[in-house]
Amino acid sequence: EGKEWREFRVNVQQSLLRPKSILNYLNPMNRVADDMINRMKRLRNGLMEIPEFLNELYKWSLESLASMALDKRLGCLEDDLKEDSEAMRMIRATHKAFQGMNDLLFTPMRIWKYIPTRAWKRFVEAQDDFAEIAFKYVKEAMDRIENSKDKDREMTFIENLLTTKNIDHRDAITMLLDMLLAGVDTTSHSTSFALYFLAKNPQAQEKAYSEIRNLLTKGQPLTQKIMNELHYVKACIKESMRFFPILQGTIRCLDHDIVLSGYRIPAGVVFMFQNLVACRQEQYFYQADKFIPERWLEEDKQHHPFLFLPFGFGKRMCIGRRIAEQEMLLLITKIIQNFHIEYNYEDIDCYFRMVNVPDKPLRFRFIDRL
Repeated sequence: EGKEWREFRVNVQQSLLRPKSILNYLNPMNRVADDMINRMKRLRNGLMEIPEFLNELYKWSLESLASMALDKRLGCLEDDLKEDSEAMRMIRATHKAFQGMNDLLFTPMRIWKYIPTRAWKRFVEAQDDFAEIAFKYVKEAMDRIENSKDKDREMTFIENLLTTKNIDHRDAITMLLDMLLAGVDTTSHSTSFALYFLAKNPQAQEKAYSEIRNLLTKGQPLTQKIMNELHYVKACIKESMRFFPILQGTIRCLDHDIVLSGYRIPAGVVFMFQNLVACRQEQYFYQADKFIPERWLEEDKQHHPFLFLPFGFGKRMCIGRRIAEQEMLLLITKIIQNFHIEYNYEDIDCYFRMVNVPDKPLRFRFIDRL
């Protein structure tokens, strides 16, 4: 909050919110997505399903983020990954941290502010465990910068962040830790919801496949040009986020009084715009209960531009938006290109754990495309 936060945010977002900056990390993300596809092929059982597929998405997301932010592969997609490995500890710590925030923030009696309760201790333990491991990788990156003799090579994201003039090293490290922590569950869950709706809507899935097939051959890496032309795939992702945005809505607590739609809202009052509710209402979207990606391709969109805000808006917009969009587009495109996706079980909904989480196992069938 305040001036200090605003100055830090302005300095950091140059590397994170410009589409051109994120495209610099397209190649490592491409390689991680390819590794994920190969792993999916190996993991399928006799029903062509992947047991505990959401856990596999967590591994992909952390690996993809690390390849971009730390310029390092953590080995999350290796077949011999152990449960006590650093990568799995980071994933578990992420889940515990989100659960901890949920338990601490949405309890009527916030005793933890004064006495270290059991829930508070679990939350701190999860944060400490994650930070200890992640900081080790940050330190390795810092050592690489210091010992590098090639001064003309293109700098990685972490090098750019650590060498930016107006950013203190401690702030840069905090930013990296937050980005890694916040990016695992969010991107994985958004991807799982998109795959669910594609599986439940085979006509939309085949239309997305047709678009991909016309732009991309198997084994070919996604380029900026191809990604810019994947209009229908992007529309499918947006439509899935209309049903299941990663957050319930956008929360604000202003430092001054305002008048909103004729209501006076005093400074300090917390108010929330409920995306999840508003985006499912017929008064805002025609056939709101149906998955219609085409609605996002219409020239004259019928909804208010501020109705759909899965990443928030303004100076507090999600700073990882461009990374998440690129990650999701890469993997979902490659999955549709390689597999026909089916889901034949009970409908999936979500529950809230600071972010929306699928409430049932992701028992997708991944059938090879010829």
